[in-house]
Amino acid sequence: MADFIDKLEEKFRILNTKVARFTKNREIIAETKAISDLVRAQSLKLKNDAKKLPSKAVTDLHLSEIPQIFSLKRVDPSDNELSPSEGEMVSLPRYLELVLADYDLATGGSPPNEALLRSRIDVIMLSTLAKMKYESKANPRLSIGSALSTDTIKSLHLQFERSIKRPWKVKGERVLLSGVVDYFLWFGKPDDYETNLVMVEAKKPEFLKGGMLQCLAYMGMIHNARKMSKMYDTSVYGVATDSFEWQFIHIRESGEFAIRSYHWDTSKSKIVSLLYMIFETAAGSSAGSQRKRWRQGSDIDFTTELEKRPKVSRG
Repeated sequence: MADFIDKLEEKFRILNTKVARFTKNREIIAETKAISDLVRAQSLKLKNDAKKLPSKAVTDLHLSEIPQIFSLKRVDPSDNELSPSEGEMVSLPRYLELVLADYDLATGGSPPNEALLRSRIDVIMLSTLAKMKYESKANPRLSIGSALSTDTIKSLHLQFERSIKRPWKVKGERVLLSGVVDYFLWFGKPDDYETNLVMVEAKKPEFLKGGMLQCLAYMGMIHNARKMSKMYDTSVYGVATDSFEWQFIHIRESGEFAIRSYHWDTSKSKIVSLLYMIFETAAGSSAGSQRKRWRQGSDIDFTTELEKRPKVSRG
């Protein structure tokens, strides 16, 4: 709700400017200003109320209860859901396999740890997004339609270590639910949840199931925020991976969610193609043009770990 109030406040600010420009009627100007002040006061109240709530980390939730907490229901994926067709397959980024081979050579025999897995995920995610941006320059008419300009594609960014907070009711208690998402794809303004679609949780192999459910919790927070703002498309995509096993998650607009898993050794082309398609969907959603097949069927705060650090004066 606070997000909605913030946007309403911004709309009234713009309206006040236009009213002052096009009319000299003091009563109308005063009335629009009074409404704007009321909206601003309500926005501050909601934010202050949220700060008073007891904090609860997503990692403290019972994993088995996460679907129920976020009113989500698991279903089997449809035939085309989270499954690129032959015509939607893309080639691997030209240097990706070489880099991963170098990683394997340099770390051969080392036990897998989260730092090593994150480095593999980094190169897979970033090289796929870079491939999409490079190809948009050469061919602006990407597969989801000519409505996506090169500037639209360029505005997609991958954010690391991003915290998310949202008031939520857990077992009858209203709390400020929070957590840190390993990767976050956003379009345009990074603090606008409306354009954030993709979350990825990097976990060790033995923790992958828990990572999937934590990712689902973050996705549920975004899905709810988008619904509260009456967005055209409220679906959300997420990925939980240890860099070898990739679990793709799709929350439909109805609140149903589907999962499809792939292993890098046997399905690397499908994994990259699916990431590519989700990136396209993120851009298409923000541009107002999106594949119908991917559309089957707010009090939120984002902060990067970098933004939390105290500023150090230089001089």
